[in-house]
Amino acid sequence: MRPRSLVFKALLYVSLPVILSACFSWGGGEEQDEAPRYYVVDVDRGSVAQDFPQDRVLLLKPVRVVPHFRDKPIVFRVNESEYQAQASHLLFSEPEEMFTAQLRRWLQKSGLFSQVVTDDSVEADFVLEAAVTALYGEKRPEYSPQAALEMQFFMSSAADQQKMLFQTGLRVDVDIEQTTPGNVVTGWKQGLEELLTTLEQDFSAYFSKVDAR
Repeated sequence: MRPRSLVFKALLYVSLPVILSACFSWGGGEEQDEAPRYYVVDVDRGSVAQDFPQDRVLLLKPVRVVPHFRDKPIVFRVNESEYQAQASHLLFSEPEEMFTAQLRRWLQKSGLFSQVVTDDSVEADFVLEAAVTALYGEKRPEYSPQAALEMQFFMSSAADQQKMLFQTGLRVDVDIEQTTPGNVVTGWKQGLEELLTTLEQDFSAYFSKVDAR
């Protein structure tokens, strides 16, 4: 089943290790001879929630990124199974590190957890695993320019990590004027904010049901 799109159709994933694979061509991309330019995908929830639960610690594992989007160069999709890395246009930090930091900061402010940690030596109540399964600029001739971002989320009990409590997949395709590295990064920022807002709402609905039992 496909992740929820911009209209956020409901979906459950069964297993985190299931990763799509295809044949990828890492062409030279555009403007390869330019001096490197660096970009940051940074979102902020804004205000911090006023109320926090007691003793609901979340262990956030490092966000996984599928191999073809794992490196710093921004990637354009130019054909059904062909992607081009824009070698001179780089994310400032590794995507796995970047998404882990953004997800932790957002959830820590949400008021859904008493604490969000990445140190697995800290005693936690829940464990969250996440994966980025799409991170590219759409440049196929038959598609309009877009910045694509897709993530999967899996939360389990820390006492029994085989027991899946919550799982969802979200995808956002943000329309951009033209598929350029700068526009794609701006689209990713907008998309990540929408995605994390929806994730927070889904978590809130989940815990509301749990607390009502």
